[in-house]
Amino acid sequence: MNADQIAEIRPALREVVEGAPDTCATLEVEGDPEKWMQVVDRTVNAAYPHCDHPEGRVREFSLSPLSAQVVTWSQVSSRRLSFLKWT
Repeated sequence: MNADQIAEIRPALREVVEGAPDTCATLEVEGDPEKWMQVVDRTVNAAYPHCDHPEGRVREFSLSPLSAQVVTWSQVSSRRLSFLKWT
């Protein structure tokens, strides 16, 4: 993802956080429905196509200045990852 794409997405995500809990945004990769993420309030739900627990991978992202915590994770069906609390 390049800087222009991030600049396009950023305002929508800010609007979601500021409009919480009444707004959400779902981002999908065109042509690949298995790659998606959804932002609701300060929670991110995303496809997670791995069998291992996501906590180690979340730490690898170096989300500073964001802080993220895995809240729920399900290996069943779409392998969904949820984490929250970024500041």
